[in-house]
Amino acid sequence: MPGVKTTEVECEKCGHRFEATVIDHVDLTEDRDLLKKVKSGKVNRVQCPKCKKVMFLQRSIVINFEPESLIVLYDPAATDSERREELERDYKTVVTYNEVLEEIGEEIDFRIISDLTELKKLVTTYEKNHS
Repeated sequence: MPGVKTTEVECEKCGHRFEATVIDHVDLTEDRDLLKKVKSGKVNRVQCPKCKKVMFLQRSIVINFEPESLIVLYDPAATDSERREELERDYKTVVTYNEVLEEIGEEIDFRIISDLTELKKLVTTYEKNHS
């Protein structure tokens, strides 16, 4: 089951604010049904309860490519070096929290991707190797 949380969304069409459940983490070994949505960048689809406008939220999502030992943070907004460095620091803070996480962090290839085409290539390769 993917990692989910509740967030507040403002409708692009009518401005109505509402709460929506969004996915913030996907483990491709467990969440294979999300492969197509991850490839298309349409993982977080929400619908305004007032005007019925469908929106795809442009938010970051962590994707675990086990058994590849690869974790990807897909963030469409991480296009500048300052944002990427901030995300990299956050990751390092987490993996240096304790000795066990530090060992795991050393074995993991962590990447920050903002380009959907690049993410699609990774997911397609993963799908071919693990179908």
